[in-house]
Amino acid sequence: MKTWDELTLTEQVLVRRAVGGTHPRGTAQHVAAVLHWAGSPEAPRWRDTSPEGQAARVPELASTALGLVAGGWLTLHRALGTAFVREDSPQLVGAQLEQVVADPATWIWTPNNGSEAADLSLRATEAGHRRWHVAAYAPGVPPTIDELDLTQDEERVRVWAMEMSGWLTGPFGILDDLPSELAGEELRAYLAAELAPVLRFVREGRIEVLHVAQPNAGASVVPLEDLLEAFGNRELRCEDLDDWASGSPAS
Repeated sequence: MKTWDELTLTEQVLVRRAVGGTHPRGTAQHVAAVLHWAGSPEAPRWRDTSPEGQAARVPELASTALGLVAGGWLTLHRALGTAFVREDSPQLVGAQLEQVVADPATWIWTPNNGSEAADLSLRATEAGHRRWHVAAYAPGVPPTIDELDLTQDEERVRVWAMEMSGWLTGPFGILDDLPSELAGEELRAYLAAELAPVLRFVREGRIEVLHVAQPNAGASVVPLEDLLEAFGNRELRCEDLDDWASGSPAS
């Protein structure tokens, strides 16, 4: 069995998700985010969340999952007779496992399949969980975003960033519309105060903010130094569902 440090970034993403007992859908996006944050040459400068970009990662995810199962790190389970994966839900093995991990729908989250996301679950084995825990809580390791002492506004941003469908602006966003009477330095001061919790997490490398220029288009990362200008641009900051999307934690 490999040590944690011997795992690839993609393997580490799958193990982390398995430790949390989460479903595999959305892993393609998660891996792309981690590669981007790590500065990997395999990741494009702007994170590719398009269906095509996610689909291109499926073969790697399939082979990685099979390797981690064979290596004793995790297992994959399917719900049986219920919409939720329970402790006694059967483990997928053999040809059935190979077929499931090769299916793009297993790894790619879309609005159409999100409601069915609970029918599969990654589960860390006892040995896998133990090895992850030793690495995650080693002396000198910075605290995770969940371990920080947060203000109420920072906690709201943390919850937003953890959600697959989190939005900063628009009808379901956590930020209010820009006051119409503000401009210039007054607007910039307003934005600096409103975005303070977001700026902290971006500066610390814990989250990133994405902009989607068009519906169904790939998302681009907004650099830290451009956030105030971007959020103060009324033309760029369209108040609709397809404008802004949340970033993912760097872990």
